[in-house]
Amino acid sequence: MFAKYECIECIIGQIKDIINKDFKGYDEKQKFEIMKNVSLEMLKYSTYGKKPIEMARIIYERLGEYTGTTDYFKEEKKQSNETFLDVFDEMYTFLKESDNPLKNAAKLSALGNVIDYGVKNSFGELEWELENILKNKDFALDDFDAFVETLENSKILLYIHDNAGEVVLDKLFIKLIKEKYPELHVISAVRGEPVINDVTLEDAKEIGLDEVSSEIISSGSKIPGTLLSDVNQEFMIAYKQADMIISKGQGILKVLVEKMKIFTLF
Repeated sequence: MFAKYECIECIIGQIKDIINKDFKGYDEKQKFEIMKNVSLEMLKYSTYGKKPIEMARIIYERLGEYTGTTDYFKEEKKQSNETFLDVFDEMYTFLKESDNPLKNAAKLSALGNVIDYGVKNSFGELEWELENILKNKDFALDDFDAFVETLENSKILLYIHDNAGEVVLDKLFIKLIKEKYPELHVISAVRGEPVINDVTLEDAKEIGLDEVSSEIISSGSKIPGTLLSDVNQEFMIAYKQADMIISKGQGILKVLVEKMKIFTLF
């Protein structure tokens, strides 16, 4: 998907949000200059026909030059991961006892961003929310039968992760996939560097993603998405060898649509 004119406003909003969050030691004049300079550079870099994530790339690079990091949401990522890790075993049991464990795990993985992260410690409250989601939410386009058929005929699955928090639900989904298809080689791909709340190798290690995935690789991507022009050789090899790809998030779908047998979970 190519960027629309509204995307410019959205990206400038991201600059403002990061400055508000991580530039507290700067005075108003400094913030003004940073906002102006980064916004202008993004505008110069942006041309009609680029994808939104391509346009956003420049702002993280330039803001990182001021702060020395692009990991602006480290604590938020840690908290959201812990929220679901605390009830991982209970969610696993909940899914195993459901009417369709694999499909319900796929649904939870897809809907990870809508689950209330504030519901923690008490699985009873979270269980109510999970039941409500599975009962009242469904895929707008339901290709699950084709999904299962592709799984059955695949040897290598490339799973491209998106955000923290929901990656724990991805782990749960992969666990159930591997139980049903133990010979399937699952490659989990995460971001090359911290960007927004996307999953990195460090995050994947902290949640024990290696307990279910056959291997974990960095895509090499430094933006909130996956551009094939931006990935490393390791990812390209996995991408070309995979019989099937599960991608999480719009930022990934927008650039991988040419690959067949991609199943996107938003």
